[in-house]
Amino acid sequence: MRKSKLSEKEKKELVELYQKNDIKMTELCEIFKVSDDTIVRIIKKKGVSVRKTAGFCDEKNSNWKGGFSLHYAKNIAIRYFEKNECVVCGYENSTDVHHLDKNKRNNNPENLVLLCPNHHREIHVGILKTNEVVNLIKNRGVDQ
Repeated sequence: MRKSKLSEKEKKELVELYQKNDIKMTELCEIFKVSDDTIVRIIKKKGVSVRKTAGFCDEKNSNWKGGFSLHYAKNIAIRYFEKNECVVCGYENSTDVHHLDKNKRNNNPENLVLLCPNHHREIHVGILKTNEVVNLIKNRGVDQ
């Protein structure tokens, strides 16, 4: 995704496209092969105000990524488990929501599990198996 530098001509083109408001930030990133942070930095240096996205929903928000939220899934999991803690170790300070079927759009409570960042990483790299987590949940009395 990274490109060494944009020429002045490319920066000018980027600003012009950005000001039209009909092109998404993700599209600009793909066109110019730079991150959204780089685009914002260039926009600010050129004296152009950055798009306001707060308050805009769905496709109107330039950060729109297709219509699902991990915060929504986490809230469902917290209500389902009745506490915000890792189902493996009980860590409470920071939890991630993990989708057992690896489908982020499937927010069925039986598909969600709360894990600390360490156990979440372990499940994604294969150290911790999904069936082990499911068995832990069953042993704690929550039907999955």
